[in-house]
Amino acid sequence: MKRIVSVAFAAGAALALSAVAAQAQVSVGVGGGVTIPTGDFGKATKTGWHGLANVGYSMPSGLGVRGDFYYGQNSFDGVSGKAKLAGGFGNILYSFSGAGSVHPYVLGSVGFINAKGEASAGGISASASETKIAFGGGAGIKFKAGTDSNIFLEGRYITVNTSGSNTNFIPITLGISFGLK
Repeated sequence: MKRIVSVAFAAGAALALSAVAAQAQVSVGVGGGVTIPTGDFGKATKTGWHGLANVGYSMPSGLGVRGDFYYGQNSFDGVSGKAKLAGGFGNILYSFSGAGSVHPYVLGSVGFINAKGEASAGGISASASETKIAFGGGAGIKFKAGTDSNIFLEGRYITVNTSGSNTNFIPITLGISFGLK
């Protein structure tokens, strides 16, 4: 009798887990937008641009994870040259459920960014590069755009622990993501 109950319980648990897994969603996305430098980085550079590619996994509970590949550039203010930011983030997201096709979400990010500066003034050129840990958080909103796609708009505040003073910026991203089955 105990064996029958154990087998029935295991079968029920397997069915419940498969139902949850069937509702989970894997997605890929791309986006881009403006990068607003803040702090000392904002004093040295102008507003720039960035591109983003990501892969995510969301569960029916609203919890999800996402990996981002990031690249952006900002021109220096007062000298010829660019600051380039490239790297990746691991994100934890929580999407708020709603009855309609619009879903707000919050996210926390941690990763590594390579901050590279190349500048020249008066015939003298200089460059520096370092890869450091980066972290931040933000919020966004997803709009349903078909059966398996979403348009998203998000803003984050990111801090890169670079030498001297931190490199802080706000990427505002508009993109699209596609669900995979």
